Amino acid sequence: MSANSSEHLAKMANQIVSNIPGATVNNKIESAATHMKNFWSPLMKRQIAKYITEGGEELTPEAIQALQKMAG
Repeated sequence: MSANSSEHLAKMANQIVSNIPGATVNNKIESAATHMKNFWSPLMKRQIAKYITEGGEELTPEAIQALQKMAG
């Protein structure tokens, strides 16, 4: 996947966290992590993990938390 694909995944992660239902920010982060864990392909997960290690500058703090929970 290219850098452009990584940026697209970052945009998707940000949108998932901001649009997923949740009573609190922590609920949204948990729900987003579960969603991405269940529906993202292994390739997408590897690409976004690499993107985070390279700085993840396009990701919101909440998206980073959700992605870390997804991976953990």
